[in-house]
Amino acid sequence: MNAPSGNMANRSSSRANLATRPHAEGEVSLRRMPYPYQAALAICSDIDETQNTEEFLEIQQFLNTKKTTALGVGLGLEIGNSFYFYDDQRHFSFFTHEEKARQVIIDLMHAGYMDCLHSYGDAALNRDHIARSLEMLHQADCHLDVWVNHYGAQSNIGNKFEYFFGSCLGDDPAADLYHADETLAYGIRFAWVGATTRISGQAPHHSSAALASVYDSRYPVRSSLRALLELRKNMLGRFGDERYHLQWRGELFQPLQLRDGQWVYEFVRYCNHPFGIDYGASAWGLAYAIAPRALAYLKRRQGDMIVYTHLGKNLGCPVAIPPETQAALRNVEREYRSGKIYVTTTSRLLNYRRNHRCLDWSYVEHEDEVSITIRAIRDTLLGQWVPTLPQLQGITFYVPPRRQIRIDIAGEPVSTLSRNPADETGRESVMIPLQPLSFPYE
Repeated sequence: MNAPSGNMANRSSSRANLATRPHAEGEVSLRRMPYPYQAALAICSDIDETQNTEEFLEIQQFLNTKKTTALGVGLGLEIGNSFYFYDDQRHFSFFTHEEKARQVIIDLMHAGYMDCLHSYGDAALNRDHIARSLEMLHQADCHLDVWVNHYGAQSNIGNKFEYFFGSCLGDDPAADLYHADETLAYGIRFAWVGATTRISGQAPHHSSAALASVYDSRYPVRSSLRALLELRKNMLGRFGDERYHLQWRGELFQPLQLRDGQWVYEFVRYCNHPFGIDYGASAWGLAYAIAPRALAYLKRRQGDMIVYTHLGKNLGCPVAIPPETQAALRNVEREYRSGKIYVTTTSRLLNYRRNHRCLDWSYVEHEDEVSITIRAIRDTLLGQWVPTLPQLQGITFYVPPRRQIRIDIAGEPVSTLSRNPADETGRESVMIPLQPLSFPYE
């Protein structure tokens, strides 16, 4: 774009600052969240102990549709799930369960609801197992970009938390189970290798005062202990322990170099419960982890949060999701419907935040129009590319009132924009609209 002259002003964005500092009313800047939301949440469920296809679909239909299910009228949210290929107990999985499971997994990957690969499974024992799995994904034209380590699976990647997971051989080139070369070539870009936090919401402005959200007067001793454990993580991260850099910085993700020299984005998951993360990361404990007090703090921080859970860990419950967790999920739905918390899948949240953080854009002001140009996603880890419209959905710009707004992507105009009234800051905005997922089993 040529330099403007006369009554036109050309202003380039400063990506590091625009999303975090206040702006004057007439200034064009990036809004941190899609309009009208104040915060963002994904429920990232590991597939462990989900018994069969029927149970899996019962859970997902309740979460993702508005149909009447065995758990009542569904929530109609975007809540994804994960899978693995090989399971030594032959629970819900791709190769070691019934044929119907395979088709359901493929259909939900195509629809965007099956968005995490929970390792290759604890029964994946060699590189041939990996090759068979990746060949299936290619043949079925299934695309995943999120990896989640699985307790006891030797195909896990990253060795930062081997004391918890056991041997993680997937990124060790000397191991027979090495696969990170093929897995990252397939398309994995984000990986959970074990980092967890008890603090609700990851946001640019991190403060030790956030630890107060862990304390609960109903459980004074237990919650105080959990707060101290979280403080310990933050202090270790501050003084160089790489396992806890994310917790110390309050970030959702950061670059991680694997043992074979490749890079992925490592992300952190949230789980808080006075009886410990093991209990909190279950269908029972999820009720506490996403209770109203946790969501209130998430909104105050205007943060992102990926919740760590296992919806299939519901032992002793006569229904697939315990009643108290159903109630907590219905409250999440209310927060979403009221425009407070953006609820989406893990992959969509991670990609939104990465694209938002790496967006290269500028704007030009005319007398009666503001023209915004999006040039590229400039990702220092994964490279540079011109984004497609689906990759930019939810991107929202604060704009001056009473002005026409035009957005183009590398010279191509965006034909559909959402013009939004003033939000809680008093500023108007325009957004590239969000495109909702469509669940295939209504």
